[in-house]
Amino acid sequence: MPKTMTGRQRMLTAFRKGKADTVPVSPDISAMVPVRLSGKQFDEMFLDGKPHNGYASASVAQAYVEAVKYYGLDGWYIYGSMKEISPEGRPHWESRLEHLTNGGQIKYEVAQTPYGEATKQTLFPVGEPPWEKEKIVKDLHRDWPKLRSLIGEDENWCWEKTFEDRNRIGELGVYSVAIGIPQDWWFFQRDGGYNVMFYEYADDPNYIQEIFEFYMRYALARVEAACVAGADEIMLGGSASSLSVSSPRNFRKYDLPFIQKAAEICRKHGVYSHLHVCGRSRKVVEMVCEEADVDVMEPLEEPPGGDVDIAEIKKRYGKKICMKGNINTFEFMLRATPEQVEEKAKRLIDDCAADGGFILSTGDQCGRDTPDANLFKLVEVARTYGRYN
Repeated sequence: MPKTMTGRQRMLTAFRKGKADTVPVSPDISAMVPVRLSGKQFDEMFLDGKPHNGYASASVAQAYVEAVKYYGLDGWYIYGSMKEISPEGRPHWESRLEHLTNGGQIKYEVAQTPYGEATKQTLFPVGEPPWEKEKIVKDLHRDWPKLRSLIGEDENWCWEKTFEDRNRIGELGVYSVAIGIPQDWWFFQRDGGYNVMFYEYADDPNYIQEIFEFYMRYALARVEAACVAGADEIMLGGSASSLSVSSPRNFRKYDLPFIQKAAEICRKHGVYSHLHVCGRSRKVVEMVCEEADVDVMEPLEEPPGGDVDIAEIKKRYGKKICMKGNINTFEFMLRATPEQVEEKAKRLIDDCAADGGFILSTGDQCGRDTPDANLFKLVEVARTYGRYN
């Protein structure tokens, strides 16, 4: 083992449930903190016009890397992906931007499909990340065929074999490709959100199952391509599958089969599978640990946002998975003193780090105004108190 590990080496060591030189420290700062550090407006950073194939934008991804350097974190680069190669004739989106009087922008997108015109709108505020103002599927039976044709109903899916941005994070952290699990993916397609989704689960189960099975084939093909291209891990994104809004029954029916198959593909290629389900997730942890071969789970959120006692889960499943978490972001990291952060971080290390396989982190995405002092303190504790003998 190197005397001093790189961020990537620390993270990968924890992924395989080993002990690094120090406990890896990788709070989820995602987009909000890095963009704040950049000093630029959120809409400008997300709408930078630069080539990018993964989450957010090239500018946000670079801002994350700069934040990793600034705080001294072990990086978790979730912005990567391969460029998809679409066959000639497949429908595609055309877009235009409108600058708003009070700041920010709206992106209008239109696609001409064999089933009619598809539309969606995204709002890009000045001071926070974008959100969907209008999603593509507004009428289930009318609009799903349009979305299916945009994804590729011939199922002739192909991606480039390499990552254009692989060297951006380098040895500062792990390179991850984020791929949504079914309920999470559908939430970002279905106008009306959860209320509409759950009614349709009950009212039109066969059609919903058909949609999710199609998406599963597409997403698993993407998992395979990302593994072949050499990702360090596949991040199976399940924010919108949280049991804070959905149910164990829905998770088992719609998400678990995909997670099981994705984890199998990752294991075949020697790539780590990493499940993200925020909010209430205790029953998800139990389900996945007992019925799937996932390597890493996070953020294992504590109350009030979640329901996970990470020390107890570590005792039960610490030999099965690497755990990443779990300090509350929307209250504690925003309002605690550095001394309180230190106390909590030390307690987490005591409870979870002794046998390895633990990454000191937070719950879902630290807020934009999280004090720098609290993030620096988290890193300091990991590098000193968290040093393995």
